[in-house]
Amino acid sequence: MKERLLKRGVVLFLVAVLVVAGVSVALPGGANAAAKGTIYNVVMQKGSPQVSLVSINYGTAVPQLSQNEGMSFQILVDSKAKSEKLPTGPASYYPVTVIAKSFKAPTSRFAMVGGGGYAITSLSMPKDAKGKLYISGGDVDVSAVQGEKKATFKIGDGTVDVGAMIIPINILMSIKMEDTGKQWMTTLTGGYWTTGKSYIIVKGTKKSKLEGKAVPDNDTSKSLPKPLVGAPVDLAAGTGTLVNVNGLLNTKNKQIGMLDYLNGGVWVMKISK
Repeated sequence: MKERLLKRGVVLFLVAVLVVAGVSVALPGGANAAAKGTIYNVVMQKGSPQVSLVSINYGTAVPQLSQNEGMSFQILVDSKAKSEKLPTGPASYYPVTVIAKSFKAPTSRFAMVGGGGYAITSLSMPKDAKGKLYISGGDVDVSAVQGEKKATFKIGDGTVDVGAMIIPINILMSIKMEDTGKQWMTTLTGGYWTTGKSYIIVKGTKKSKLEGKAVPDNDTSKSLPKPLVGAPVDLAAGTGTLVNVNGLLNTKNKQIGMLDYLNGGVWVMKISK
């Protein structure tokens, strides 16, 4: 079965698998139910692509495209601002919380390449995610170097960003067989979503075909903007765009073998009370 899947192009199925894939990020504790603030509804609009560079068993990397359109959640913006000192200087921000129980994403139904019926992919948030919406002084550009075992992230490029937001979000992806309900794969995925620039490059690997590959680059520029950059959050106007990069190498899967991937995504948001 494994050989048939590989020969017939299992990489096509990974469009479903890698909708929001990436390395999980350590998050703070859940939202305080008594927190004072305003809850906003967020819905992803057209023009919200997710692009993955996928390499199976150290084979040639292939770009895959999916969409984030239709995903939604609620975000709590605290009414009390906080201050911090960044390398760029003093900054002020409102704490923000994506409420896990409000997260919704359309399920996807995909034929298992090589036969074997259909699979259903569903997404959920296991835990509230906490971030920052800057009033002033925010520097939220994200760059990362993906190594053999982990990615090293750097936040900030020394320039203050207007309308800046950054928030680490983890999402649980579940894939089940439609006919039996049997679990095929469960993966905790995520990364930093930001209104600033996002960039990731693979360096220092031994066998990966993603060595030297980056997101965004020429392989993904037909679907992702280059540079990959968000747009300021304006709560009054109900607008804002978050972008994300992440990756993972040397991931073993019983069905397909060794999996390497890089991802870049865009969330064009419609924000309302």
